[in-house]
Amino acid sequence: MARKKNTPKKNQPVPSKNHIQTTRQVTQFQYQGPLPPASELAKYEEIIPGGADRLIASVEQQSAHRQEIEKKVIESDIENSRRGLNYGLIIGLASVIGGCACVMTGHEVGGTIIGGSGLTGLVGVFVYGSRERRKERESRLKIQKK
Repeated sequence: MARKKNTPKKNQPVPSKNHIQTTRQVTQFQYQGPLPPASELAKYEEIIPGGADRLIASVEQQSAHRQEIEKKVIESDIENSRRGLNYGLIIGLASVIGGCACVMTGHEVGGTIIGGSGLTGLVGVFVYGSRERRKERESRLKIQKK
């Protein structure tokens, strides 16, 4: 079969008489902080009247949103910490009371193991938590001194 002369190949654009190729260049600016320097804000204001105010308002909204999320995370962490302490206390008391009950009913070895392991676990958790809090305070202090 003969192939037509003016047929374009597959997956290629068909040229037309009014075909114009355009290119687009995107420039990206980098700066420190949430807002560009004042000179850049002035340029925004020249291009779009009120643009600098809109940009500043957007940054303020984003900052408020971020602070709200951080506050919720901190409150959640505090609540989880309290809940963990309460559950740990309940488990520890239950093991100590259970151990005492075992000892009182004549199962001295089992009661000692149950009560002792519960008490040891509680002490270990509190000691570990105290160490971690001290390390965190020391690291924050080092950061603040820099």
